[in-house]
Amino acid sequence: MPLIRPEEWPPPKFSARVAAAIALAGVVILVSLWRAWDAGQAGAWAVTRFFLILSGLMALTALFGYVYWRPRRGDPEIRFVESRGRGATEIRASGAVFHLMGAMTTSAALLSLGAAVEIVLFDDGVPWVSVLLAAFGLPCAAFVAEVLRGGIRRGALLLTPDGIRQRGWTIESYLPWVSVAGVHAVHHGFPEIWVLGTPAAAWARRRTSRLFRLDRLPREPVIEVDSRKFDGDPVLLYRMLDFYARNPQARAELGSAAAAERVDRGDLSDPA
Repeated sequence: MPLIRPEEWPPPKFSARVAAAIALAGVVILVSLWRAWDAGQAGAWAVTRFFLILSGLMALTALFGYVYWRPRRGDPEIRFVESRGRGATEIRASGAVFHLMGAMTTSAALLSLGAAVEIVLFDDGVPWVSVLLAAFGLPCAAFVAEVLRGGIRRGALLLTPDGIRQRGWTIESYLPWVSVAGVHAVHHGFPEIWVLGTPAAAWARRRTSRLFRLDRLPREPVIEVDSRKFDGDPVLLYRMLDFYARNPQARAELGSAAAAERVDRGDLSDPA
């Protein structure tokens, strides 16, 4: 039986603004490749490298924009893991989105810092352009360092018989099921799922990165699930979270194959 889309979410469609931005990135790619070829013919290899890296950065940006904003999605990536000594059903965040973001940031760091160094080495003094490039490239390099350190991670949702744990890109949050008041569908230009806690919820949360805040950490006990960061259909993800919030007797299957089988069947309606 098909799952019913929450009435708060309009029908999925691709954003015209995102499509225009991707088309603009395509134009920049073509111009950069032409400039790289032209500079290569003249033997200006520093310029050639610059435009080749720029074209790669724009290609990654366009692909990231499509993957991040695409309205049609497939099945969620679900696996079984150990969480604090107990089995958990893990819904992994999108690997494509996270790795494209990392590749995009790495390319931006290489592009800006490499150009800044070449300007310093081969021009007289330190031109203001190299300072601007370094000011842009250093945060990108710091981002890459945070990823390598583990402060920025791919993220996941972990459902256990005891509660729901969120590992975002830069935050961690946990609500026990007894503190969950409900699951709401919210639309902020994209489908979002809020797992609401009670006013007296035993809510644990922390930031994993001091430098970057890629996720919002609410003041109230709420786990905010951004559907753009997951490959799975947001309707399926919403119905899954809502089902286990409403049905305490079914939570015992979390962390076992029964949970994945239920999701595969789409058996996420309340028992009659």
